[in-house]
Amino acid sequence: MNRFLERGAFVVTADGKFSVDVAKMKEAVKEIDRDLLTLEATGDYAGAKKLLDEKGVVPASFQNALAGLGDVPTDIAPDFAAARALRAPAPR
Repeated sequence: MNRFLERGAFVVTADGKFSVDVAKMKEAVKEIDRDLLTLEATGDYAGAKKLLDEKGVVPASFQNALAGLGDVPTDIAPDFAAARALRAPAPR
């Protein structure tokens, strides 16, 4: 989400809703795909960790939007075990 906001692919409107710029979204997806695939191909653990540390946070605009969805019923509760494990401190 951060990358899409930075590239103008997602735009937060005055009323807190989001709009999508399709052309910018296509370019942002290409960019993030290139970056992720390069990290994977080169086995760049430090680069992957840096990317996760910098971009692996939910921006305030999205936190506010998500908070407004609290009353929406869901039947699925996603569990991102891999992301949680990566964020866990290393055992000593």
